[in-house]
Amino acid sequence: MVTSSVIICTRNRRDDLVVCLQSIVIQTVRPTQLIIVDSSDIPVTADAAVALICRQLECHNTQVIMLHTAPGLPFQRNRGIAQAQADIVYFFDDDVQLEPTYLGLMNAMFEQYPDFVGGMGRVKNIGAPPTVKYRLFRTLFLLSRDYASGYFTWSGMPTHVFGTHHWQSVEVLSGCCMAYRKHVFTKHLFDERLGGYAYMEDGDFSARVSYDSPLFFNPEARLFHFHSPASRDAVVKNKAMLIHNYSYLFFKNFYPKNRLKVIAYAWSILGLFLEAFIIRRWDYLRGYGKGLRQFFFKSFVPS
Repeated sequence: MVTSSVIICTRNRRDDLVVCLQSIVIQTVRPTQLIIVDSSDIPVTADAAVALICRQLECHNTQVIMLHTAPGLPFQRNRGIAQAQADIVYFFDDDVQLEPTYLGLMNAMFEQYPDFVGGMGRVKNIGAPPTVKYRLFRTLFLLSRDYASGYFTWSGMPTHVFGTHHWQSVEVLSGCCMAYRKHVFTKHLFDERLGGYAYMEDGDFSARVSYDSPLFFNPEARLFHFHSPASRDAVVKNKAMLIHNYSYLFFKNFYPKNRLKVIAYAWSILGLFLEAFIIRRWDYLRGYGKGLRQFFFKSFVPS
């Protein structure tokens, strides 16, 4: 039977974290390790509810490790990886709630498919299916979207299996509920150049891993993702980070393998601006413009 380490990175979301931990306690197959990597202004180690849940897990032979670090999601995840000892390493956002069978069903998949090095479960509370116009627009411009294949578009945009219900091989794993075999981290770590909560860091990591080994989506393992509004950036800053990180990751992961893909990259950038104009989101446009300026004039020098 495989063993599992659960890493939860958190920052200033105590209530969300408590709900998440409560769902870990009631797992039919509990983790071997729970690693909480906290960058909150007031450390969660001082919280009575968190401490109580951790004691409950320790009574069920789960080792609990609590770290307080500087903020930055990739940085925090890498600190957690350094402590992980089990066969499978799970990453959960602090605003998810697992169904009781989640870890057991995922562990079973890793045992059944030894060639697959990573996987994720199904988010139950995903939004309604997109309209036909929205789906066609995003497909035309090679943009990210849900209810899709879980593969990267030609422009390097991730598509997600959110909303689908059948087991499949994928290239993209979501940071809210991804898992990898421990040996993956001897070659790959999260990119700490992506600051803050590091939009698209999960796509970056799964892209690098999927070049060499397959990943899976297991719809039988289910959870809820509540997208807590706490500690999230304002719209302009968020959109600037999206387009900056997308550009950085495109030129890092996709452009070196096929330089013609820069045409697809430019097409997707055009699509983002056009979409924002159509829906009259001027804050999106400001954010996209800011992100491109930051990337091309501050952090990227074409070779």
